[in-house]
Amino acid sequence: MSEAPKRSAHPSLGARSVLHTFQPRAIHSGSHYDLRGTTRGLSMSNDVSNERRDAVRAQAKKVGARIRRRKVARRTLITVVVIAAVGAAGWWVWKTVTPELDRPVVEPKNLTGDGVDMLSLIPEDERPAMADEPIAIDVYFDYMSPDAGVIEQNLAPQIYELMDEGVVTLTYHPLSLIPNESNGSQYSTRAAAAAMCVVSEAPEAFRTFNTALLTAQPEIGTEGPTDEELAKIASDAGAPGLDDCISDHTYAPWIGEATTRATSSDLPDTDGIRVTTPIVLADHKLYDGGLDDPADFSQFLLTLQSEQYYGDTSQGDSE
Repeated sequence: MSEAPKRSAHPSLGARSVLHTFQPRAIHSGSHYDLRGTTRGLSMSNDVSNERRDAVRAQAKKVGARIRRRKVARRTLITVVVIAAVGAAGWWVWKTVTPELDRPVVEPKNLTGDGVDMLSLIPEDERPAMADEPIAIDVYFDYMSPDAGVIEQNLAPQIYELMDEGVVTLTYHPLSLIPNESNGSQYSTRAAAAAMCVVSEAPEAFRTFNTALLTAQPEIGTEGPTDEELAKIASDAGAPGLDDCISDHTYAPWIGEATTRATSSDLPDTDGIRVTTPIVLADHKLYDGGLDDPADFSQFLLTLQSEQYYGDTSQGDSE
């Protein structure tokens, strides 16, 4: 009788491979199997997992500590930067503003009231013969203001011509109307104070210096010329040796007071006019035409002359 053919353990795996897929080390004890080998393996695996978790936690603590240290360092750095910035701002105020407030007010020389009378700066033997009642023109301005430059380039040439003919007088009133528009350099105040240095020490150079500043103005929001550059402009205009006067801001306190007078109270002999922006007055009346329109300004002056003439005539007839 032939033997029955042996069945293969698996179509693709041998018997040994099948046994190795799962071989719990079972110990027969009485009526049950003890899988202690398998439990011990799981216990060892759990130990490894616990060690791994502990290692991860320890590493996480280290990372957390580093992050906290970085945050503290960053906050400390930010605090130091803020304190430094506040300190620098305080130093700047102490250095530039406080001394100006504490210094005595020095009155500029060669002024008429709070202004520079251009006719008085001309030597007496060179002054033009003046009309009996010339029209008094006053220009209140800030060297930083674009409108001041417009006045100087468009109306001033005509005014100077009329002054040479004896028809008008011209008085400039430099003020500090927009001191905070020069990126912290206080150019409005510095330039006006420098102008007072020039008119006090070299009055014959004021016209050239004044025109130079007003025809080459810095843009709003920029620092403007430095004190050294202002001294150079003054020297080129015919007023050398004013470096100390200009860099010390000798007349800055006076400019501050003159500005307060012009902006906080009515201008003398006017109908409630106060200065907020550059303005032109003629016989204490406000010119409200185009600052860049010489023809309009000329008509304004003719109207004033006409009113003056007919006013005088009416007064003479009534007498």
